[in-house]
Amino acid sequence: MKRRFFPFDKNYLLENVQMEHKKVLMDQLVEIVKEIYLLRYNPLGLKDSSINKILSTKNYNFEELSVFYDELAGYYRYKYSSNQLELLFDGRDHQEKYIEDWSLAYKKWIVEFSKSKYFLKAILETTIFYPDDKQSQLAYSRLKNYISDYFGIKIYKYKGIVPMKIA
Repeated sequence: MKRRFFPFDKNYLLENVQMEHKKVLMDQLVEIVKEIYLLRYNPLGLKDSSINKILSTKNYNFEELSVFYDELAGYYRYKYSSNQLELLFDGRDHQEKYIEDWSLAYKKWIVEFSKSKYFLKAILETTIFYPDDKQSQLAYSRLKNYISDYFGIKIYKYKGIVPMKIA
């Protein structure tokens, strides 16, 4: 059963494209975060045990990060999509357009999120340092709070996406 994040979350073509490219985009997320982390916090390329672990890890545990990806995808559908197909005059089909638009927005968000050291640490903790530990769940909670603050929304398990009311 697919999760609907808001009442009119019915752009099934976009949702299918997002789910088909989930593994590739999550791999790219971790690679982007690793690259930014190493450039920012290890510009000289010095090696210690944690840097070696970051560099040597190629298979990531996406258990917690998978939910984060689903929530970002749901937010994208909430903010930038309608359930009506637009007319395309460039010869592409809607799936090609959706994957291009979603990939660009996703990568832009990841680079923007990566300005925060807390985001970088949370991604590295969930995928590399503590993938099967309770620490991974705590890192996911920090990620969820980060996107709630960044976008001004709350994502509830049963209610879905709810805009935050700011006084």
